[in-house]
Amino acid sequence: MDFNAVIENARKYAGGTHRDHGYDDLLVDRLHNRYTVAVLVCFCVALSSYQYIGDPLQCWVPAQFTGNYESFTNRLCYIQNTYHVPKQESIPQDSTLRRERTLKYYQWINFVLLLQALFFSLPRIIWQSFNDKTGLSVGHLVEAANKYESIDVDQDRETVVQYISNCLQRYDEYVNPSKKKRRSFFHRLNYQYRLFCQARTGASLAFFYFVVRFLYIVNLICQIIFLQYFLSYHDVNYLGYGLNVLGTLLSGLSLPESKLFPRITLCDFHIRELGERHYYTVECILVINIFIEKMYFVLWLWFWLLLFITIFDSIRLIYEIAMRHSRNVFITSHLELLVKNRESRETQFRYFLRYFPIDNAFTLRIIGANASSIIVAEILDELFNRKLRDGSDV
Repeated sequence: MDFNAVIENARKYAGGTHRDHGYDDLLVDRLHNRYTVAVLVCFCVALSSYQYIGDPLQCWVPAQFTGNYESFTNRLCYIQNTYHVPKQESIPQDSTLRRERTLKYYQWINFVLLLQALFFSLPRIIWQSFNDKTGLSVGHLVEAANKYESIDVDQDRETVVQYISNCLQRYDEYVNPSKKKRRSFFHRLNYQYRLFCQARTGASLAFFYFVVRFLYIVNLICQIIFLQYFLSYHDVNYLGYGLNVLGTLLSGLSLPESKLFPRITLCDFHIRELGERHYYTVECILVINIFIEKMYFVLWLWFWLLLFITIFDSIRLIYEIAMRHSRNVFITSHLELLVKNRESRETQFRYFLRYFPIDNAFTLRIIGANASSIIVAEILDELFNRKLRDGSDV
C-alpha cells in the first residue's frame, strides 16, 4: 500500500490548496468536514494496515506448543478478545468477572473510524444539497469570486462583479417586493407565507446554515459520548483517560501504561485433542494498543478543542448575522473602501442598509472569507449604486 498516495488524497480532501474546490462554508466548518475526516481516514488506513499485515497481538504460549499452535493462539486470542488484569491483582476465578474486563474495541476500531468520518461529513452533505434551494447558490458565487482574483483584464473582472451583483439583486427583489406598489395587508401576508413555504424569506439561507452548524455541534457531542461508551470497560472510562493523560503530560512526567489501552492482556481458550479439552490461560502483548492509545488521546484532545472552537465561533457568528447593527458595520466598512464622502451621503447609506437582506449579507461574508474583501467591496458598491438609481425617495 502506497502511504504517500493515501496522505496525498487525504490532503486534497482536506483542501490542500485554496482553489482545489470552491468553498461554500467557513473555516470552522472545514475543521469538521474536511480536516477531521481526513485525520480519521488516515488513522483508519494506518490501523487497518497494521491489523492485517503486521502482528497486532503476540502471546506467550506453553513450551510444548509448536509454531502452528503459537500462530493459532495469536489469531484466536485476537479474534475472540482478551481481558486485562493488573499484575498486582490475581486473576479472577469467576468467568463473569473476567468478561467484565474484556477489551472489545480493538477489532472494530477501523470500522468505527470510517463511521465517525461519515457522520462528520453528513452536515456538509446536507448543506451542499439544500443551500441553493433558497435562491442563492453560494458555491457558484464563491467560485466566481475566486476567478475574480486571477483575472487581469478589467472588463472580465467587471463581468464577475456584475454576475454576483445580479444574483444578489434578483434575490433582494424577490424577497423585498417594490415598496412603490401599495398592497393590502392580506396580500402582503399571503406573499410572506408563500416566501416561507419556498424557503426564501430573506433570512432562510442564514437560518439553514445555523441549523447545519448546530448539527456539527450535536455530532461532535454525540461522538464524544459514543467513544465514552465504546472504549470504556470495567472501572476505567474514556473521558477520565484523556484528563489523566493531559495532567501527566502537563506535569512533565512520563506517560505510564494506560488501563484503558493495556499492552499486556490475558486470553482464555481451549483446544480439543483426541476428544479431550485442554484449557489454557496465556499472557499476550497487545502491540497495537501502543498506537491506539496515542491515536485516541489525539482525538480526545481534538474533539474537545473543536467543540469549544465551534461553540464560540457560532455565538460570534449569530451575533454578527442576526444583529442589524453588526450587519450594518460589515456592509459600511466594505462600502467605505470605495465610496467617498461618507458623511455627505449618510441618508443614502441608511436607505441602502434598511432593505439589505440578511441572506445577502451572509453570502457576502462567505465570499469574503473564501475570496477577498476587495470583491465584496466591489459588489456592495455596485449594489449601492443600483439601489440609488432605482430609489426615488432618496
